[in-house]
Amino acid sequence: MPDQTWNDAVVTALRRAGGSDVHLQQIYSLVRRTSLVTPEHLQPWKSGGQPKYQCWVRRCLTNLTRAGTVRRVDRGTYSLR
Repeated sequence: MPDQTWNDAVVTALRRAGGSDVHLQQIYSLVRRTSLVTPEHLQPWKSGGQPKYQCWVRRCLTNLTRAGTVRRVDRGTYSLR
């Protein structure tokens, strides 16, 4: 099986929610448990900022929403289409 991508990890997190709406914090929690997140990804993007992996998750959600794979239900809440 090929290596998992960030997009794959986000989609998998949404699938684990069983088709329901998923809050961003829950997506962060599920993605953080994957092998994609290294100690470097736990460091803040900028001093005092959010961890790098959270920035990756938000970027993937934006791209997946634009591609039509994910639907933004509300602020910070997503579901699969």
